[in-house]
Order: sequence, then C-alpha cells, then structure tokens
Amino acid sequence: MVNKVFPDSVEPEYYPNTTTFVNLLNISSSKELRNKEADFTAVRSIELLQTAAVNLTSQTFDFKHLQAIHYHLFQDLYEWAGKPRSYDMKKNGDEFTPAKLLPKYEAQVFSRSIDFSNLTQRPNIDEAAAKLASCLGIINTYHPFAEGNGRAQRIFISEVANVHQYSINWNAVHPWEVVETSKQAHAGNYEPLEYLIKRVIVDKIQP
Repeated sequence: MVNKVFPDSVEPEYYPNTTTFVNLLNISSSKELRNKEADFTAVRSIELLQTAAVNLTSQTFDFKHLQAIHYHLFQDLYEWAGKPRSYDMKKNGDEFTPAKLLPKYEAQVFSRSIDFSNLTQRPNIDEAAAKLASCLGIINTYHPFAEGNGRAQRIFISEVANVHQYSINWNAVHPWEVVETSKQAHAGNYEPLEYLIKRVIVDKIQP
C-alpha cells in the first residue's frame, strides 16, 4: 500500500526572494509578520482558553481537535490555517514525521490524549504531568503544520489537562525551555519535559 498525504495537505508559498509565507495581510517582511502573528495569536489564544470557548473546538482530543485549534489561532493570517503540510519538515537538526506518514501515525499519536481524556479516575498531579508530557512529546514529533505547531500544541495540551481539572501555566517558563525539552523528548528522553510540566501544571480543585 502506498502512503499518501492527507487530502487537504498544503505547501505554503513564499513571497519572491523571501522566507516569508504568503499571508492574508500581504506582509512580505518576516519581522513584521512575526509581530503581527504574535498579536493575532495572543488574542485568539485568550479566546480558546476562556471557559466558554470550548465550543470553538471539538474537544475530541484527536487530530481534528488540534486542527481546529490551529485554524482558530492562525485564521487571520494564513489560508492554510488548520491544514496539514504536504512536505517533509526538518528544523534545527530534528526531522519530524514525513508528510506521507502523517495519516498512518495519526491514530497512534493521538491515542495518548484520547486515553487521558477517557480516564475514569482522576490522575494525581504527578501522574497527569507524566501523561501530558507524553502527549506533548509525541505530538511535537508529529509536527503536522507548516508553522505554528508549538502554539497549537500548548493550547491543545491545556485543553486535554482541563478534562481532569488541571490547568497549565505556560507563562511560568520561557518558550525556549519548552522547545528544548520537546527536542529531548523527540530524541527519546521524556524526563526533562515531564519535569517542565510538573512545574507549570496547576490543580484547579486543590490549588
């Protein structure tokens, strides 16, 4: 059987002679686009993390759920918001799941978040941190979007945690630390990422 990319997969275009994605704001400066990205996604993140915002995503804790988050975050910027990449991706030496294998591994990757959401007994905070780190690590390796994977992943993990009345204070750590611990998980060492989650997870029942 030949592996195929997702039917709605995309490879974003760049403005000529730049490394800037073609965008809905028609900004060709990468610095200006980064600033606009930060502004728009900050507002959209708040919308997603509000209690009433659960209706904005499917809350199924699968790939469609992650896609809905990515779409909501980047809908003001890119036509391809929420759509998986159709090409292989490598960043800072890390190779992510090849595009043609994204459909094949979808169920395996999201089984961790679905299993967590379906737990009948609420895990204690250490158990929750370990399971959430496992979810985040494998989804980061999956890395299905051309851009914005980290931001979508963090919102997704926050929504997964919320099922069992935990929240994640991502502001308690620097973004580079999330990146570095995710890189270590990508290499098979989940301990640093689990330790990071233990530092940012908050018990909403027994704060």
